[in-house]
Amino acid sequence: MKILIVSGFLGAGKTTFIQALAKYTGRDFAVLENEYGAEGIDGERLSRGMANEEVNIWEMTEGCICCSAKGDFAASVLTIANVVNPEYLVVEPTGVGMLGKIVENLQRIEYEHISLLSPVTVVDLHSFQRYMREYPELYRGQIEEAGTVIVSKTEQAGKEEKEQIQAELEKLNQSGTIITEHYSTMSREAWLRLLETKYDGSKIKESREEQAALPDSFSMSKVYVQSPELLLCFLEDLIRGKFGDIFRAKGHFLAGKRTLSFDVSDGRYCVTGTDAETDGKVVFIGKDIHRQEIRRYFFRKIMHSPR
Repeated sequence: MKILIVSGFLGAGKTTFIQALAKYTGRDFAVLENEYGAEGIDGERLSRGMANEEVNIWEMTEGCICCSAKGDFAASVLTIANVVNPEYLVVEPTGVGMLGKIVENLQRIEYEHISLLSPVTVVDLHSFQRYMREYPELYRGQIEEAGTVIVSKTEQAGKEEKEQIQAELEKLNQSGTIITEHYSTMSREAWLRLLETKYDGSKIKESREEQAALPDSFSMSKVYVQSPELLLCFLEDLIRGKFGDIFRAKGHFLAGKRTLSFDVSDGRYCVTGTDAETDGKVVFIGKDIHRQEIRRYFFRKIMHSPR
């Protein structure tokens, strides 16, 4: 799982940018949002605006993932990695989060399956000067730590205005990429570079072509279905190609009140009962696996907003 932090001060347009990221890249996303207060708002807005259905959204409330709630934050990230297993996790911190601290927290849980991408910071063209005066340490930190700085709300800005903020941002971040043209004009290659650049600035080595030549695999845990009949319906749909070109699958989990095990191979399946205790695990091997459709079939509510 590759983690992309999309930082930015309050009102910069992070949620809208993430919607565009999903639209223009078409990759398998999970999104972890951090909001203050008992009820999150951006998660609902993000869900409504997603054209790409390959998106799962979680919210953390009443805490900041860069400080007091970092234990819950790390646990949430690990849960998403081990249970949902998305290709990418986009982390949207609260607008007053310290980007450097968030990076430190994520680096503590990096291992072979979890890697950190170069962070993105979204800067509001119209609020830049004000926030630099009022919150210099916090705002500078978000800009300085970013691998890419995206200037938002530039649709109506003139050339001189863009050049001015470009110069100001380059003083704060001399090694990062500064984009002042509105991100809606970015090429797909530019969007994909955000998902292919590691935190240290190096490129992810394996190419999409090399990956496409190999079978894909997808696994989940903590799954269940409401009845054995629903499992049979799922398996019939699976061997008919509804969930992609899957040529091998197996799993064991609770189906209603019974624990069942299934095995799929060469277009055929078998289902058996078992007395073994299980937390519900499934694995699929094939090509063009429709992950989100499979998740809808199996997921119970496995995560809650930390309180």
